[in-house]
Amino acid sequence: MNEILRFDGGNQDQLAQQFEHSRRNRVLCLDWLASVFAAPPSLDTVVSYRSCELAIWLDQLAFDPAFSAGIARMQAALDPAHDDDTLTARLGIAYGRLFSGIGGPDCIAPYESAFRGDGRLFQVPTAEMEALLLVHDVSIAGGLAEPADHLSIELTLMARLIAADHPAARDMQLRIGRWVPDFCDTCIARDHLGFWAGAAMVLAAIIDHDARLMQAGVHYFIPA
Repeated sequence: MNEILRFDGGNQDQLAQQFEHSRRNRVLCLDWLASVFAAPPSLDTVVSYRSCELAIWLDQLAFDPAFSAGIARMQAALDPAHDDDTLTARLGIAYGRLFSGIGGPDCIAPYESAFRGDGRLFQVPTAEMEALLLVHDVSIAGGLAEPADHLSIELTLMARLIAADHPAARDMQLRIGRWVPDFCDTCIARDHLGFWAGAAMVLAAIIDHDARLMQAGVHYFIPA
């Protein structure tokens, strides 16, 4: 992450290019993480993680010291001892146990409402996110039939705001920072297979780094 987000001294054009590179990388990471937490990987996705485009993506992320431990857990969960079909089934079962309510005490509700207030779903955060999606004209593709405060939807909105240089990106970063670290800690503790625990470690590292950038007065907008 230090490679992605380091801004060296230089003229205005060079600094603007560094900000633009940082923003593109952050959008890619957020979109990827949104897809990871939206659904279990399909067979084609598992194949890609093991030997194709997504395998290269994980290897690239692993070069960043802030991401390396999380990526290592994800890669370990892509166990070469299992064939692609078996691994896809294992990951599907693990996702269901973690996020779809079939795991009993290990289940984690990936919704902001579950981590704010009294923990009930469809509370104020859901209505707030519905309003934000309307304001920013963002629709969720891919058939994700979830409440608007689902983690993947919030990450997608933040990615779109960062990509558009929208000032509301800062508010969205603050919003995510209020509940997603607790979600990540819970996911890391409960995901025994390790795929989503590793992704949560990467997401937690991004949130922590972004929080420190905001405290330092740095953002993802190209300076005027």
